Amino acid sequence: MKKLDYFVGKILEYLTTLCLIVTVVITLLQVIFRYVLESPLTWSQEILMMFFVYSIFFGSALATRNGDHLEVDLLDNASEWVKRFTEVLRFVVVGIMIVLLTVYGFMLVRDNFVSGQMMATVEMQKAYVYLALPISGLFMLYYHMKKVIEKCFGS
Repeated sequence: MKKLDYFVGKILEYLTTLCLIVTVVITLLQVIFRYVLESPLTWSQEILMMFFVYSIFFGSALATRNGDHLEVDLLDNASEWVKRFTEVLRFVVVGIMIVLLTVYGFMLVRDNFVSGQMMATVEMQKAYVYLALPISGLFMLYYHMKKVIEKCFGS
């Protein structure tokens, strides 16, 4: 299981890093072409948006792995029973939200492939941008289920 964890984590880190690098490079190219060469790139905005979206969703999956999402410490001084209850409630609510993100993400991608909706300047279907939702949702679901199993079974 540790090998799978390591492998999945590295893939996610590399994908996030790659998306951020592409975002920075395209932004730099956009500035150079627009203001230095005075010939703006027509395709750059949509590709930039796509890689930025992927970096955000892959980063969210990494945050799920690392437990870096926003937490409220309002109940830190509460009784153990209240802490356990709110922790179980949090796991259930977050799990439901991840499942909804993944399922509806797949439905959105499917519907966009069927409709054939294209980007304005790039010959690419918008479904490829929306694919970030279910892909990152699967990563988040993996990490969330791993945390639930570790909490329940202590492995």
